[in-house]
Amino acid sequence: MTTFSRAIAVTLAIWLCAPAGAQDGEEREGGIIGTGIVGTITQLGSVFVNNLRIEVSDGMQVVGSVPAMTAADLRPGHTVAIITERQDDGWHARHIRKVLPVVGKVTALGDGEIAVLGTRVDLGGQSTDLRVGDWVAVSGLWQEQRVRASRIERLAGTAHRARLSGTYLGPDPTGNTVIGGSLVSGIDPQHLQPGDLVRVYGQPTPDGIEALRLETGLFDETVGLIQVQGYYSRPQPDGLYTVLGSGLVSYTDRPEMISPDDRVIRCGQQGRLRVEQATGAAETEQVAHLLTELSC
Repeated sequence: MTTFSRAIAVTLAIWLCAPAGAQDGEEREGGIIGTGIVGTITQLGSVFVNNLRIEVSDGMQVVGSVPAMTAADLRPGHTVAIITERQDDGWHARHIRKVLPVVGKVTALGDGEIAVLGTRVDLGGQSTDLRVGDWVAVSGLWQEQRVRASRIERLAGTAHRARLSGTYLGPDPTGNTVIGGSLVSGIDPQHLQPGDLVRVYGQPTPDGIEALRLETGLFDETVGLIQVQGYYSRPQPDGLYTVLGSGLVSYTDRPEMISPDDRVIRCGQQGRLRVEQATGAAETEQVAHLLTELSC
């Protein structure tokens, strides 16, 4: 398969991890592998992303896309989760997932916004000719209970499965499972924890989705360090908060300092947001170097 230099500018997150089965500190030639990059594509071509240049094969399948697509079909505004390998000449993608906060029918139209699966979608100034009943796939970032869309694509036909991808923050006041502004029915999840990144597949309902399948996480393999750009959630009564879409949590005793209006860049590890200056003596020299490169 021919590899072309199609570097993808991304604005959300970077995961670093050792491969499955590797011992602590084990490396492959070229350095630590299993780096994930998650975010919104802003440009195609030979570019640097957070000081990282990423090459992908045009023929690589993009998992989770609606409809099916390859890397050659990626466009600015798509949100993606990419697992890469570090090689001597840079970063190379080995797996790409398209991240879609909501896929479903348009149920309402408003001034600069639409409703999909019960969630408000801010069009962000995009011009559309959508109508109620159209199926759409929405790329973008969560901010509180809405999605700030970076790209909206109308889907042909009506034979589609609804999807919802976002952060679970616990049941609503009536005990229902909600993600963003969408009610999740059909499955009563027993093991979700506040802050989990959840992907739901099912059928659309007037105010959400009837779940047929539920998964957690954005990657199909274990990840370690993550750098994420996104919006804070409002702290829970116990002080728990997250960067929405990251799966990383922390706690605060000063909830007034955590603003959901702030778009931030944070780093985390093992499901927790990292405290500043917390690299620690246990970090290997190579990981410490990457933390510096990533401003962690």
